[in-house]
Amino acid sequence: MMIKLDLWLIMTLQITLTLCQMDKASLKTQPCDIHENVTAMTVVVNCRGRALKKVPMLLPNTTYLDLSENKIKNITAGDFRDLANLTNLNLNWLNNNQKVLIGAGVFSNMTMLRTLELNGIGLKDVPKDIPKNLRELKLVENKITRLNSTSFRHVQNLSLIYLSKNCYYWNPCSSFYHIEGGSFSVLTKLKHLTLSYNNITQVPKGLPASLRTLELASNRISYVGEHDFQGLDNLTILKIQGNCPRCHNAPYPCIPCKNVSIEIHPRAFAGLEKLRLLHLAGNSIEKIDPTWFANLSKLEELYLSFNFLFNAVANNVFLNNLPLLTKLDLSFNYALKCYPNTVTLSPSFANLTSLRNLHLRGLVFREIQEETLSPLFGLRNLSVLDVGINFIVRAKLDIFEKLQHVKLIYLSENRFYPVTVNGELRKDVGIGLKSSSMMPSMSEPYPKDNVFDIPKNLVKPECYAAGRVLDLSRNNLFLISPKQFETYGKISCLNLSGNGFATAPNGSEFTSLPDLKYLDLSFNKIDLAYDYAFRELQSLEVLDLSYNPHYFTVQGVTHNLNFLKYLPSLKVLNMSYNSIYTLTTKTMSSKSLQELQFQHNSLGKMWRVKDRTYDRLFEDLTNLTYLDISYNYIEKIPLRIYKHLPRSIQRLRISHNHLANVSWEILRQFPHLRELILSNNNILKISGNLSSDVPSLEFLDLRHNLISELSGGFLLGAVNLKNLDLSHNHLITINQSTFPSETESYLKTLSLNGNPFHCTCNLLEFILWIRKTNVKIPRLVTAVTCAMPEERKGLAVVHFDIKECIDDQLAFLAYFFSIVCIICTTFVAVSMHLFYWDVSYLFYYLKARFTGYQHLSSDSCIYDAFITYDTKDTQVSDWVLNHLRVQLEEQGERFLPICLEERDWIPGSAVLDSLTQSIQHSRKTVFVLTERYVNSGSFKLAVFLAHQRLLEENEDVIVLLLLEPVLQHSHFLRLRRRLCGRSILEWPHSPSAEAWFWQSLRNAIRVDNQAMYSELYSRYFTTK
Repeated sequence: MMIKLDLWLIMTLQITLTLCQMDKASLKTQPCDIHENVTAMTVVVNCRGRALKKVPMLLPNTTYLDLSENKIKNITAGDFRDLANLTNLNLNWLNNNQKVLIGAGVFSNMTMLRTLELNGIGLKDVPKDIPKNLRELKLVENKITRLNSTSFRHVQNLSLIYLSKNCYYWNPCSSFYHIEGGSFSVLTKLKHLTLSYNNITQVPKGLPASLRTLELASNRISYVGEHDFQGLDNLTILKIQGNCPRCHNAPYPCIPCKNVSIEIHPRAFAGLEKLRLLHLAGNSIEKIDPTWFANLSKLEELYLSFNFLFNAVANNVFLNNLPLLTKLDLSFNYALKCYPNTVTLSPSFANLTSLRNLHLRGLVFREIQEETLSPLFGLRNLSVLDVGINFIVRAKLDIFEKLQHVKLIYLSENRFYPVTVNGELRKDVGIGLKSSSMMPSMSEPYPKDNVFDIPKNLVKPECYAAGRVLDLSRNNLFLISPKQFETYGKISCLNLSGNGFATAPNGSEFTSLPDLKYLDLSFNKIDLAYDYAFRELQSLEVLDLSYNPHYFTVQGVTHNLNFLKYLPSLKVLNMSYNSIYTLTTKTMSSKSLQELQFQHNSLGKMWRVKDRTYDRLFEDLTNLTYLDISYNYIEKIPLRIYKHLPRSIQRLRISHNHLANVSWEILRQFPHLRELILSNNNILKISGNLSSDVPSLEFLDLRHNLISELSGGFLLGAVNLKNLDLSHNHLITINQSTFPSETESYLKTLSLNGNPFHCTCNLLEFILWIRKTNVKIPRLVTAVTCAMPEERKGLAVVHFDIKECIDDQLAFLAYFFSIVCIICTTFVAVSMHLFYWDVSYLFYYLKARFTGYQHLSSDSCIYDAFITYDTKDTQVSDWVLNHLRVQLEEQGERFLPICLEERDWIPGSAVLDSLTQSIQHSRKTVFVLTERYVNSGSFKLAVFLAHQRLLEENEDVIVLLLLEPVLQHSHFLRLRRRLCGRSILEWPHSPSAEAWFWQSLRNAIRVDNQAMYSELYSRYFTTK
């Protein structure tokens, strides 16, 4: 029974594994990416942007489904019928921002759903069959313009609702947004509510007390009453920006409020004691009422940009009540048609001891004087000071010396001029700027959709990470004197991009900044004429000289890069977008440089076949690991150029050139090359053996080339290559030998989309490889498609019907015989395992029944008898050797040779083998029985083997000699006495009977046992 159970378990496991393989193969034909996390018990299905026109077949255990940005026009209940485990469903822009028809009961069975995203699908009402346990609902950019008390009655567990952009200038609804009082009152667990961009004219009534975030930005709310936020004691974030915008220069359809400014009741925020963020930007506020902030002692972020608060900056007493404020934005509060000499911050700024970020951009004034920023001198937590886009002409030289604690000083987009050697501004600075009519033209940089937020990163993250930052980009610093930065203190990153800097650095400009690590001089007109340029910057790590093509395009001008050898700490150099086609320096030299950005130049001209001038251009960059020479008009790289590239390169980018061939063999000289980008070239073929040419390669990008065939086994042995991109080439067919088997492949991702595959039987082997491989092929179903024949154009390669390439009759015969062989083999194996002894017994029984009695073949017997006895009993051994042996072999009428264990067995042989051979090669087996011997294992084994001859050969060879009265109650002995009594002998008690005993023993050995059977039973063992 246990054997059968084990067999059943093994077969079940095999069937399960087979089904798993089938399921894995079926996943290959899905148009979506499926990621399963067994530990977290999640199945993520990503169908975003696959141009799907209907919902694909989905796995029942899917937990996250993304169908956004497709072309699905309608959804029925059957599409999601089996998705009972779904927790997140994303249907955003399901039909390219067009209307989607949603059938009844689509969401009704999704009892586990927690997040539902329905943005941009043209809904006019909140769906009614949403699961009641839903936590997050997104309905952005729809046509919902009316809410009432029944809108959310069926989903009272919601905690987050996004209802923005249902009625605004880019999604017009030709009416006001109507929200009945109490529409949200049933949502007692609601924490986040977004109603921005909805043409709402008043704050909704009856908002739940559980609310923590409320966004009412860019609506038409012109008045905020005393009780509008009453009861919202848990509110921490309130955003009501953009309700009465400044329409001057607004880059969107702008409608000003009737009274220009938003009206806010003095006690409108009185009950919001837990408020941490208040956004009042873009409301044309002209005056701040200190009462607004009387109870907002926990406020941390306050946004007041894009108002009319220029005068309030100098008189803002409301700052006295905000001890925890960390971020304050007063940007773009400039007065119209006014260009004042300076602005003076209110002394109350000194009370903002927790302030970290202060944004004062767009106030528009001429000078930064002592009193301008004096209230900030004592704010030790201040780390970001943003005074950009103010058209500032000059600043008192020692003003920033008192702001050493500020990490980022942002002065971009102003009009700072160079400081002369004597510390004064140039005399021509400021001429004609005294009249207010000379106010600079102002364009308010509203972000997309008028969010009124400052940029996320004022400077590059790498610059900010270097240390203290000074940003003077987009000013008028066309020359730099050593006095320019003396008063700024220790600066680690300096941004001077876009200043029109046109002089030649001579090693003296930055002497006051010895700790500078990052220098950005992009978008200037720099003239590299001297060897000692930047030599004063011994700690410089990053130098950006991109977008300085002015002098590089002028013939005859010195283009000197020898300064690199004098910068011992330089790691990154950006020389991109300079149109370099000639250099005075023939070899760039640096022992520290690790990254060189050299794209958008003209190496194609510098590396001409017959021109060896710049062969060694990069040779002395001995520590270089990343080289980018994209967009350099390179048609061919001569072999000699490869030989002079640094051996240390790990990442090499040569994309967007005109390369037709790559010398793959020469790449062997780069033992550390991990990433090779050759996209957007004219490459015709790929290496035949990547493992030999570039064994260390991990990522190879060959997108947008002209590769039409792949060598067989070109990936064989490429153990490090994990990502290969062959998309948008001219591949028509791929052979099976092209990609190695699973055991020989280390590839993780293979991109093949955009190739004109010919879906014929020549592609059969490749399709079979796709279905069984573990390699990830992005967008296999939606982008790896057929180009030929015409009737299959646009269809997925993996959906090619392989039955078209198979002979049905031959396939059926092969299938039939395979099945028969499998069934027969399985049946025989199972039968042999379970019923071996039964079948063997039946076979020999039938054989004996039909063949009957047969004489022993003396030719096959070496001995007449094998004597088995207790060799450990010395008396028995002595009797056998000195009495029985003598009687049989030396006395009597006929010589009877016998086999004895102690005499004839080969020493060292296995007992079982010797015992088997002795019984097999003897006519009879004589058992000398004693009480001790019949209880031994040797006796039982010998009896078993003797019986085996009866079963296999139909020969009864057993003779029992009882030296002692044993087995008196044995059924076997009793049956044998009746069947063949003369084969059982007992040692006589009387010495006179011994002669008769020895003669009976000789007869029992010589005569076949079947001849000695009693007449009563013999008829059952003779042939009839």
